[in-house]
Amino acid sequence: MKHYLFALFSIFSIISGYSQEVWQDFEFLIGNWQGVENGVAGEGIGYRTYTFELGAHYIMEKNQSTFPKSEKKPRGEVHRDIGIFSYNSNREEVVYRSFNIENFTNIFVLDTAESSAEKLVFVTREIENNPGNWVARLTIEKLSENEFRELFEIAMDGSNFSPFLSNHWYRVQ
Repeated sequence: MKHYLFALFSIFSIISGYSQEVWQDFEFLIGNWQGVENGVAGEGIGYRTYTFELGAHYIMEKNQSTFPKSEKKPRGEVHRDIGIFSYNSNREEVVYRSFNIENFTNIFVLDTAESSAEKLVFVTREIENNPGNWVARLTIEKLSENEFRELFEIAMDGSNFSPFLSNHWYRVQ
């Protein structure tokens, strides 16, 4: 029994340390953010939180963006989404699943060749309820511990990315 408990404790210790190492470049996101957004819906504002969940094995994101009235949207637009970052140890990749109020679920994978400690680049592996051959790319660029930029791009033809939304986020204390 002692050997079993020791082995179990060792595995949990390794997994916990591993979790912390995986999220090293993401830790700056943890907290509350307010942002200025610019995209196809116009100029808006956003509020976002990132939290570690379930023993720091996941990072949860909750977002709400508000865009003013426009010719196309006379009532304005409120966009909400939630996201979960996870690590797939079988594939050795960070996965980000973004669930949107418009009923899209973007399943992104971290592009390690394009990413660094200061820039995280994700490309969709799949878009649930995709209206065509779309591919999306999300880039998070860390400017400081209290500021980051985010660019969301879509390639409606599957290969040529165009900006869809650009955000500038500031930490809220």
